[in-house]
Parts: sequence; structure tokens; C-alpha cells
Amino acid sequence: MTSDALPARLAATRARYEGRAAQRKHVRATVARRGVLHTDTPHRVTHRLNRLGVDWQLAAAVEGGASAVRCGPRELDLERLIGRNTVVDTGFLDCGLAAARAVGRVDVAGRSATGVLVSPSLLLTTNTVLPSVTEAARAEVEFDGVSTGLCPERLFVTDLVLDFTVVAVREGGLPPHLHLVEHEGKAILGERLTSVRWPAGGPKLFGLREHVLVDVLDNYVHYEPGLDVSGGPIFNDQWEVVALHHSGVADGSSWCAGEGVRISRVLRALRERPLSGEAAQLRAQVFDTAPVVPEADAELRAALVNLDIGRSRVYYDPEADRAARDRYYAGIHPTRATLHDLLVRTHVRCPAYRPCRMLYPWVDLHPDLKLHSLHSGAAVDPADVIRSDVEAEAARARRFRDLAAAGLPDPGTLLAEFEVLEEVLPFNCEHAVPPLLFDRREPMRGDLHHQFTREVGDTPTAGEWDRTGPVARATLYFLVRYPGVVDDSLIPDLLDWHHRDPVTDHELHRNAAIAEIQGNRNPFIDHPTWALDI
Repeated sequence: MTSDALPARLAATRARYEGRAAQRKHVRATVARRGVLHTDTPHRVTHRLNRLGVDWQLAAAVEGGASAVRCGPRELDLERLIGRNTVVDTGFLDCGLAAARAVGRVDVAGRSATGVLVSPSLLLTTNTVLPSVTEAARAEVEFDGVSTGLCPERLFVTDLVLDFTVVAVREGGLPPHLHLVEHEGKAILGERLTSVRWPAGGPKLFGLREHVLVDVLDNYVHYEPGLDVSGGPIFNDQWEVVALHHSGVADGSSWCAGEGVRISRVLRALRERPLSGEAAQLRAQVFDTAPVVPEADAELRAALVNLDIGRSRVYYDPEADRAARDRYYAGIHPTRATLHDLLVRTHVRCPAYRPCRMLYPWVDLHPDLKLHSLHSGAAVDPADVIRSDVEAEAARARRFRDLAAAGLPDPGTLLAEFEVLEEVLPFNCEHAVPPLLFDRREPMRGDLHHQFTREVGDTPTAGEWDRTGPVARATLYFLVRYPGVVDDSLIPDLLDWHHRDPVTDHELHRNAAIAEIQGNRNPFIDHPTWALDI
């Protein structure tokens, strides 16, 4: 890089950083007031929880102070994320040491910086460090006592704007490489991050959870404080690379902020670069990572953790819920239009349909901490329902693989197969509004306000289908939240069932639990008389 290029890059970084002062102020205030789960966008936070293997129900419970009986690495990861504690398990340190082995020191023309192995044959660093094939040909990289040269003639990709270089490494004796993740969900605003860098003349260093992510731009992320060595990876607590550190903002003799190139943007640019022959084959190694698919045992464990936490919580707190309800409806004049706007605006989290994780462990528990069938009231241990549901989901996955191997059937056949598998369950999830009316689309299918536990074969007496208060109130909610799906001609009957079967403690608990997860509430549980105003 030319002598005037580095000052220009630092100046550009400072301009981006100083131009976002208002956004960072908002982030800090929101983290302090509400926590990291409410600081970033719901979409990004949901992706982050998914990558952790947890869900909004568990996150909301732990955030509220609940503790998991079955505490494991996932729960510790979640508690560290939201700031409940800073404890790490030994596996965390083992993974960190393994990740750091892929970090090397790049030396070229008397300059030193950091780089990281991202495939068995490729090194990632900054364009600042290796701006040209000529520089790369003269460089060496050291990995914990093993030094090797670079082979830019095999592959050399650099990007001046994003400030990264990917170059082939002379193979032999190299440590295991890091797997880069292109998908969203690796870090959210307010989260703590770890840096690994290797300064000239010194040992390899960890900045263990030293940095806080304070801003996310289109191509870059900002974290505080900054670093003095460019080219190193910035990790989340799962030792996934979030960004490539390349620049910062100086404050006297220290770096008050760092700027990293988002790793998803590096991968996108690398993927889009026209390559052929050996270079294309080497690039493919970076992307040859199979997606992680949750196994049935992991799904079961996660659902049972949710259940353990649910059983340890206060079932329903009337005073806290009354205060939450008053805040939610403050200034609202109850009409169908105003309630619709409120329900949509506050439906900030839309978990996908997943009853074994989202419904059975907490939301639909009754005061005896059991699940009850919607109509008969028959009680069952929620752990049994969860196990059956997970087993059925595994059976669906196996059946899908079998059908795909035999030639994928038409969607109607596939849907029929899945419905047969669901109907063999002793208990399953009943939607107050049948999914066929909305083509099983999200967020309607996953909306917890109209999901209930039902025993197969449990139906009301003839002529009284679903004439229960909870189903009526759930349907009225759905009618207001999703206009045009439920026929308005049903309103008189729904109002009749609503008045005949008043709100129960179970519904109050459900409403508070769902609000904690989704953000919105059912107004006809909170204010039963408002049903006449729709």
C-alpha cells in the first residue's frame, strides 16, 4: 500500500465512525435499558438465537431471571450473550485455542500483520497487508513455529474497497483452518467479541471478550475498543469469524474503536469474483462446509431445557402483567383499525411454527404445570408430548428423504404424508384458525396466540365445534391481526362463545408468556369488553 493510502483509509474509517454517533448513542442506551436482545433488529436477533440453537422462549425466560436446571454450553452462551454472567466452560477455552492456531503472522518487506487460514490452502488478510501479487510473492506467514511462503500464482484475490486479500499458501505442516460462515446471525449489537492478533516482535494475543459490537454498517462493523494490528479475525463466543479487522479510530496513543470488514461481505465478494481452473477449485474449499442441521436429540434436549425453566418460573404474576398491559394499551382507543395497527406494530418477533420448543414447554402449561387437551381437558405430562413431537418430526424428515430419493412428489402428496404422520400422535398442536385457510404461511402458522394442545380424537359434541372461550378469543385476535382470513360472519358466534366462557388463569398466563416471546398481546383476554368494539 502506498504511503498516503493508509492515512486515507484511516480517515475514511473515522468519517464513517463519527457520522454514526447518534446510532451508537442509541445502541448504548438501549443495551443499558433493555439489553442486547432488544437492541438490534428482531430479524437479526432471531438469526442470532437460531445460530445458538436456542429460541425466543428460552431467551425471554433467562433474560427474566430464570435459571436452567439442565445447564449446558448453549445456556451458558445465552447467559453470556445477554450479560447474565461471564462464566465460560473449559470447552470454550479449548475451542478458542484451536481457533487461534489458524491465526498467523504475515511478514512482508519489513512490515508485520495478522492473517488467518480459511481453507487448507488459503490465507485471508487485508489488502493493506498484501495489495499485490508482487508483495504476496515476497511474504512469509508463521503459524506457531511453522513458517511458510505464499503462492499467489495459484490464487490471489484482493479487494481495495473491502480491504481484503485471499491468497494461496504453500502447503505442508499447516494447522487446521477456520470455517467461515456466510449466513446472518453471528453477532448482534451490544454483543461482546474476541480478537486474536499477532503483533510484530511479540506473542500471539487474545482480546478475550474485550470488544463490544456498537454498530453494523452495510460492509463494516464497529466495535470498542479498537486494535493496533490489522488482518486478524474478530470472533463471537462460538469462535465464528464475525469480521476481519482492518482499521480503527485513534484517540491519542490508543484506539478507541475498531472497524472490521463483515465476513459475509468478504465471502460474497470472493464468491462473485470470476475465477477458473485451479483458482476456482481452491476458492471452492472455502465454501465446502455442509449446513448444520439440528438432530432430533439436540432438538429434544433444547425443548426439555425450556420445560425445566418453565417449571421453575412463577406461573402468573398478576401485578406485573397488569402493569405490562397498561403500558401496552396506553393511549389506545379500541377499534378494529387501531387494534390491528397495534398488534402488527408490536408483533416484533415472529418465531416459526415449532410447538415442541415454543408452545408445549411453557406457553400452554396449565396451573398444574401440565398440558391439557383443548376440549376434554385431559392432562398429560408435557415431556411426553415433547418427546412424541420430536420423534414425529424426525419421522417426517426420514420420510421426506425417502420420498426425495424416489423422486420428489407433488406438494399435495407431500402434505398428505406429513398430515398422516401428525395424526398418529396422541397429542398435537391445534390451530384455532385452520392452517389451510392461510396456506400454512408464516407468521400466521407460528403465531402462538392461536395454537393449543389437543389430544387426537378430542372434539366437542356435535353442533358445538370449537365453542369455547379460549378458541373464540384466539380467533377474534386472528381476525383483527390478519384481516381477510376469518369470515366476519362468524363474529356473532365468536362473541357468544366469548361471553359464555370467561377468561381463565390459563389464558392470562398464555397471554403474558406469548407477549414475552412475540411482543404483542391478545386484547380480548386483556379487555374482554373490547370484543364488542370490533
